[in-house]
Amino acid sequence: MKNHSITKICLAVLIALSSTSFCHQALAAQRVESQTSSPTASIPMLASLSQISANQLQLSYDQPVDQAKGTDPRNYWIQATSEQNPVNIATLGMNDSVNRNNSLTPDRVKIQASGTDGKSFLLTFNQNIAKGKSFKLIICYVTRPGAPPYSGDNGSATFVGQ
Repeated sequence: MKNHSITKICLAVLIALSSTSFCHQALAAQRVESQTSSPTASIPMLASLSQISANQLQLSYDQPVDQAKGTDPRNYWIQATSEQNPVNIATLGMNDSVNRNNSLTPDRVKIQASGTDGKSFLLTFNQNIAKGKSFKLIICYVTRPGAPPYSGDNGSATFVGQ
């Protein structure tokens, strides 16, 4: 009889815990939904990327971005997609993770606004992009003008040097 009572108690505790967990998950999902549907929480994302010359990439975001963040090389990474170690313009090998110590730097690339819409940027590298090599551009920490700091990514795109 004691085992039966213990089983009932354990079952009641499990049900209570799972209900509590479900509520926390539902509330968290609701918070995320309200944040993402709010226009002030909108994060700029990479919309396009193309190589326009031997040492230049042009990119655009889906909305205007803070110009200081958009032109800061420390918000950009280039990953070699088929090499263990960074090669050519890359700052990351294929298995490396993004961190503040392996971003692009001002001595490797100059980034300037392109056009007047606040969405387009030109990356000019101090060396040519290796032809036939596959790379991935990764962008993080870029916000809209006047927005609070953001600690996530703004998208990525793979390209092959031309």
